[in-house]
Amino acid sequence: MAQIIKFLAVVALIGSIAWLVSAPGFEPALALVGSMASLVSAFVVEKRSKQHARQQQSVSKSSMGIQAGGDVSIGDINTDKHAK
Repeated sequence: MAQIIKFLAVVALIGSIAWLVSAPGFEPALALVGSMASLVSAFVVEKRSKQHARQQQSVSKSSMGIQAGGDVSIGDINTDKHAK
C-alpha cells in the first residue's frame, strides 16, 4: 500500500511540474508544493512506522508475559476444566 502511495505522489509531482512549466502561475506552484509535501510525508510516515514496530516488555518474577504482533486472546490458566 505504501508503494502505491509513493508512486501516486511521484506521478502527481511530475504532473504538477509539467503544469507549472506549461502554464506558470499561482495554482500550479501550489500543486507542486502540495505534491512535494505528500511525497516527503509518505517517506517520513514509513520511516516512523518502522521505528515503532519494535516491542518491549517487562514482566516480574510471578507474572506471565505474552507479546504478539496483533490481537491476543488470553484465557484463565488456573481454570479447572472438570469443575462445575
